[in-house]
Amino acid sequence: MGVLISDHQSSVLIDGLHKKYGDDYLFPSKEVVHKINTKFKPNAILFTHYHGDHFSASLSREYLALNKKAVLFGANQITKSFSDYEGRVFTITTKDYTKQTIDIGKVKVTGLKINHAGKRHVAVQNVGYIIKINNKNFLHVGDTNWLEEIDLFNTLQLQDAGIDVAILPYWMLLQDDASILIKKYINPKKVIATHISPKIKKKELLDLKNRYPDIYFLTALEQQIQL
Repeated sequence: MGVLISDHQSSVLIDGLHKKYGDDYLFPSKEVVHKINTKFKPNAILFTHYHGDHFSASLSREYLALNKKAVLFGANQITKSFSDYEGRVFTITTKDYTKQTIDIGKVKVTGLKINHAGKRHVAVQNVGYIIKINNKNFLHVGDTNWLEEIDLFNTLQLQDAGIDVAILPYWMLLQDDASILIKKYINPKKVIATHISPKIKKKELLDLKNRYPDIYFLTALEQQIQL
């Protein structure tokens, strides 16, 4: 799910600093982590939740130590480990679905609770982000699903947020009415699908790409999409 959003002047990295978690998940190599730390140098590192395919505390600490002006965003399950970085860490509360916006210069970060998919993960504090950079709004939802049983996306009220690009885990596309739901509840101009396992069957991925010819699929480390 790791995504770097950049306008070549400012940038944020979402879920991009983590270690190997299992064969179903891509992870940044040491070379990619080095590039993040020394070349890309995002203004902020954001984390949707604490699972090991999204977040590494040690890599995050290393990044903050090397980049003294960078800040970190996450729910309390993440930020409670960074009390020694007071003033550089922003906690997104998840007691309700209130949107919380923090201005960090040329980038605006809005965080809000978006429930994690799966009944066994109900205690996970999953945060979605709306990143405003260079007058474009990017939505990243972390590991959620449509969760129609709790009327999640109707509650979130994202359709009027002016989303230019929605970054969604690919399983949100698997529902037969996914295109309708994306339009109804998010209404983005573009969609990027992520969290695609390196073990996905080629036919399954090809079928998805054929079904959604206008959607971008992130399947490789350092893959770039110009928007």
